[in-house]
Amino acid sequence: MDKLAYHLNKKKQPAPTDGKFLYYYPADEEIANSHVGNKYYITVEVSEQEWETLIEMDRLEYNNTHTYQRHNTVLPDRDTEALLSPKEQEQFIDKNFSFAEAERKPPKALRNTDDLTDREFEVYNLCVIEDKTQAEAAEELGLTQGYISMTLKKAKEKITKAELRKASPEAYVRKCWDIFLDTGTMPNYLDVELEFIIRWLLLDLLPFTHWYYSVGEFCRYLMRYYLFDEDKIDEDIAKYKEAADEEERLHFEEYYGERPPIVQAVYVRLMTEMNRRQQSGLHDSDKAYTSIYSTAEKIASRLKISTYDFLTQRFYPFIAKSRNKRIEQFYKAYSGKKLLK
Repeated sequence: MDKLAYHLNKKKQPAPTDGKFLYYYPADEEIANSHVGNKYYITVEVSEQEWETLIEMDRLEYNNTHTYQRHNTVLPDRDTEALLSPKEQEQFIDKNFSFAEAERKPPKALRNTDDLTDREFEVYNLCVIEDKTQAEAAEELGLTQGYISMTLKKAKEKITKAELRKASPEAYVRKCWDIFLDTGTMPNYLDVELEFIIRWLLLDLLPFTHWYYSVGEFCRYLMRYYLFDEDKIDEDIAKYKEAADEEERLHFEEYYGERPPIVQAVYVRLMTEMNRRQQSGLHDSDKAYTSIYSTAEKIASRLKISTYDFLTQRFYPFIAKSRNKRIEQFYKAYSGKKLLK
């Protein structure tokens, strides 16, 4: 039982669609569309009747799991207990005792490296480190929830920029991917640029992805090359044309000859990597797709609808709406104009 998902769902959070509510379903990192802390979820919109049914099922499962764990948890010894956080310690003592007033000093590195103002630091500490809701933080600080939300957003943006400035290429790519799973966006509209490249590669996309263990690995591989190997574009294309057989060269010229150089280079790099993995004795697999479909089946079962209906009526429209909105933001940011529909 995912206790965090249970508590999130209990809040009955309104969805962007009127009359709908958000429901969090635990999922693998590669297919999730949101995450809270270090846990990943597929978030879907459900009707009030569906929410009531799902939350009642969750309540029964949560109570059964909670009862079992309380009867089978081994108490820590004195040395181990000193290493526990206040929240972890609270689980092993009188349930009526609260650590809400206990002083919890957040990591000093946070203030030193992320250049937060005192207020941003205070809000981040309450909402992230102490895991309080924005409403709880607003009440404690005597501020409005809207102000807390705005300040928390600024704090997270500063922290993200600081982390990216110091990150290695691999860490930078991973951080961008984590941000995408959390928000559906990447810094500097990298997600939109990659989406355009993927669309240009659509004809050959399926065989490429069969050589990666997940959609996440595939996207991160694209980002790594797209962001950090620009100086190798001409060289990679020339090497590929020289080594490719006639059929491969014709395919490249017909479908990618008029594309921007970065698209040509990404195609060439994917072909090179696919051949390298094949020659190394690796085997292709449809795991990336079957894992997505398997999760869709589980969600559809809980919503009591068919997998087809879930994908066509819930998942695909949600993805299309969010990506179209992101493209509109990208267009306005770089042109100053509104994208005409």
